[in-house]
Amino acid sequence: MASEEAKTRMGGYGGLVSVLDEEEGSESSAAAAETLLLWCTQQPIYSQHNAFVSQSSLSLHLDSCGHSLSILQSPSSLGTPGVTGSVMWDSGVVLGKFLEHSVDSGLLLLQGKKVVELGSGCGLVGCIAALLGAQVFLTDLPDRMKLLKKNVETNLKQVDLRGSATVNELTWGDDPEPELIQPLPDYDSILEYFLEAAMKDFMVGRVDQTQWHPDYCSPRVVIYILVKKRSSTT
Repeated sequence: MASEEAKTRMGGYGGLVSVLDEEEGSESSAAAAETLLLWCTQQPIYSQHNAFVSQSSLSLHLDSCGHSLSILQSPSSLGTPGVTGSVMWDSGVVLGKFLEHSVDSGLLLLQGKKVVELGSGCGLVGCIAALLGAQVFLTDLPDRMKLLKKNVETNLKQVDLRGSATVNELTWGDDPEPELIQPLPDYDSILEYFLEAAMKDFMVGRVDQTQWHPDYCSPRVVIYILVKKRSSTT
């Protein structure tokens, strides 16, 4: 018989999250390491319209962390098979504003934390994390570097930056550069990760939308907190 959904705090995030799996929730004492923030969209295709972005526009303008950000897009590249990082998605806006809201609410500390973002796309989330004080490494495929570097330079070069932002080329499955993994990051932002695979090694909690930025919520977006399980040998 299913029990009431368990809620707990995970890693560095101070809010209560819903444990995704009852069995995993019972292992909270076995959790170790720090938190990963996972974000995803549900079927990110044209048939489901984005509420916060226009993918036909050449840029997205968003106020965040006391700054007016201008994120360039390349709509013409979206037609290339396998290319999704040339434009913004609702999930990126929601996650970025969630980070800002959580830091402002005292539920999350990013100052001085090492953040490695996989699949940074246009770079909005990484830019916001850097503005919030994190030491951010934004990574993506080689053909995404030009747009990503341009957005980071345009939005962070002339501001009083609390953190830092470095753009690195990274193809998933290849060995990462040492600076990305040494020392290990405190937070990883991972795009479109398969939960069933993650649950083998991580406790998974879902952040209720009541804890998101009140102006940036969407039924198409889910935010998860992942905490690395302790090895059975430790």
